[in-house]
Amino acid sequence: MNKEILLTAIIWLFTLIFFVLACVKCRRVRVLPSLFIVLFVTFFSLLSPSGEVLLTFGSFRITLDSLLLGLRRSGILVGMVFLSRIVVSPNMKLHGKLGNKLTEVFSYLNLLTEKKIALKRGHIIEAIDDRLCEIWFSVDEEQTRGTQGNSHDFALVESKIQQK
Repeated sequence: MNKEILLTAIIWLFTLIFFVLACVKCRRVRVLPSLFIVLFVTFFSLLSPSGEVLLTFGSFRITLDSLLLGLRRSGILVGMVFLSRIVVSPNMKLHGKLGNKLTEVFSYLNLLTEKKIALKRGHIIEAIDDRLCEIWFSVDEEQTRGTQGNSHDFALVESKIQQK
């Protein structure tokens, strides 16, 4: 059992290291979603009790093995999220056709997440659609300016904006 506790502690040590590095690199790291991940993964792991019983609340038992398993799984998941924040950069260049597509996907993801979407009850799909159209037209306009920049291309972008 000491091996299990030690393994869980090592996983959380690495998670802490990844968190600190993500804070240094990104300056803005959201802690609340990670906390929810830890709570929910651990809670659902506790639903299948096994091992030594630590606490009981009525018929609900908290056991050592299921607690360690939940903490280990959530530590790995949260650690990988922080690690991805460190490693993946919006300015990353990957070579080849697949690399170009992945770079394009990451750049769109960066554009999507840089501004909050104003979600209103009953208009969620419209708000998401507006944000996607805003990104589409801004990227299309940048490409038009960046390539040939002739009036025909710009008129095409303007017509797309007016269709919206």
